[in-house]
Amino acid sequence: MNEPAPVDPLARSRLWVVLATVALNVITVSLLTRAPWSDWGTGLALNFFDNWLLIRFAVLRGDKLLGRFILFGLVVGLAELPADAWLVDYTRTLDYSIGGGPMLWRSPLWMPLAWEIVAVQFGYLGLRLWERFGRVGLGIIALLGAINIPFYEEMAKRIHWWQYSGCRLLSSTPYYIILGEFGIALAFALLARSVRRGSWFTAIVAGIAGGFAIFACYALAYTVTDVLTPSR
Repeated sequence: MNEPAPVDPLARSRLWVVLATVALNVITVSLLTRAPWSDWGTGLALNFFDNWLLIRFAVLRGDKLLGRFILFGLVVGLAELPADAWLVDYTRTLDYSIGGGPMLWRSPLWMPLAWEIVAVQFGYLGLRLWERFGRVGLGIIALLGAINIPFYEEMAKRIHWWQYSGCRLLSSTPYYIILGEFGIALAFALLARSVRRGSWFTAIVAGIAGGFAIFACYALAYTVTDVLTPSR
């Protein structure tokens, strides 16, 4: 049995602001496919605006929980950098060169912010689904991760953010990305419970664990889809 969530007067409005970032990102990314000038700058601008929505809400409403989720997401974004470097340098399937702009190790400068937003979205929404529906809710958020996040992967090539090659693809999205992000969304939801119940330090530790989870999920998925079952 799931323990009931504590009474949270900001729960409904917080849910709406997180859902607003999801809708904003889907609509903006879809529209950017019509913008041939899109590059790293559009990714940075979109993530700045997402953060403005989240941080403004957290500050104006005194929402410490959303603040901890934002911190969790930022740490995830930084802890994810080794996973990006592994995909770029070891698997040689990920290419950020089409987007241009400044780099942070092997990732675009804005990539930690992108992962921050994904971690906040899937962490918080996954937590709400888990608390409402139990294990079924966890399954739902994992499935949404396997569908929603690859949507951005598919659009990324069209709007000049990144692209993939040298692996098994479904259109422009690698099989290992679809499989890996099923696990990543599930991991974010599981870690979100500690973010809810814990301190700011707990959010940092959960964020580091989230970064390791990204690496582990991608490595396992890549092994299954491209190493053990290579394309013919």
